[in-house]
Amino acid sequence: MKVDKDVDLALLGPLGCGIQMGSGTVMNTLRPEPGSSIAIYGGGAVGLSAVMAAKIMGLKHIIVVDLHQNRLDLALELGATHALNGKEVDVVKEIKRITDGGVHYGIETTGAIPVIIQSIHALRVSGIVSIVGMGGDVTLNFTNDLLMEGKKVMGTVQGDSIPQIHIPKLIQYYKEGKFPFDKLVKYYDFEDINAAFEASKSGEILKPVVRIAK
Repeated sequence: MKVDKDVDLALLGPLGCGIQMGSGTVMNTLRPEPGSSIAIYGGGAVGLSAVMAAKIMGLKHIIVVDLHQNRLDLALELGATHALNGKEVDVVKEIKRITDGGVHYGIETTGAIPVIIQSIHALRVSGIVSIVGMGGDVTLNFTNDLLMEGKKVMGTVQGDSIPQIHIPKLIQYYKEGKFPFDKLVKYYDFEDINAAFEASKSGEILKPVVRIAK
């Protein structure tokens, strides 16, 4: 697909996967109303892209849950209203306190089974959570966890995005200063490709970009 020549192509590469997934799940799949609330589980590139999209859409509560303080700090910088460390608080209880009953929407990016269950329990009545993390078997009490409060759980692939439409939209938001995804990116020269892989694996860098040629 063609992209805006005014922006460095090396920066735009990450838009095709995780950043499209996180932002698209908010903008295309959930389509939250302004003033509503969302909880985002996982502060990686997918989760933080969802944060930026939620801010653009004018949500009142944008709550990020992660285990790493550096990611929580960045989430607040990018537009989250609350950042919860899952090792330090009762996530479901705290989300219900902040939102007076639970969030309208959730995005689960980690694939961790306990977190998937948290994302369902933290919804308010008729809430919806989209699961985008690669998880496994999950055991739920269908009646108590879903049916009695009309909750919905759905899977989303690539944010239900049409790349030729969604990616140019993200680029325009970036140029307007509304979608600063460059804060997720760090560039590496080709000879440092192993360091880039290690930084990605450890979570130190959210989106390492390797330049093949200078």
